Amino acid sequence: MDTFTGMLEQMEKMSPSDRQKTMDLARGDCICGDCPTHDACMQVKEELLYCLTAKSACTVVKKACLCPNCPLTPRMGLSHAYYCARGSEKEIRKIV
Repeated sequence: MDTFTGMLEQMEKMSPSDRQKTMDLARGDCICGDCPTHDACMQVKEELLYCLTAKSACTVVKKACLCPNCPLTPRMGLSHAYYCARGSEKEIRKIV
């Protein structure tokens, strides 16, 4: 089992409040807001943490991607980029 799958399994066992605390901690380390692709629409909607949530509701214009350099990438075993345009790691991997 890889790091990401293990993290998903741990989160599924958590209570809703513990899951929210984990997401809040991850949000604090998220660097999406500093990314060149993160635009005004995303800021207004307060979108972050695409790797764990979902792709942006805004139209994404790819400029550059900071995902590979995000501190969450190694910690959570993420292996993709442009989550704002493509969807979460779970969606990209097609994990049900």
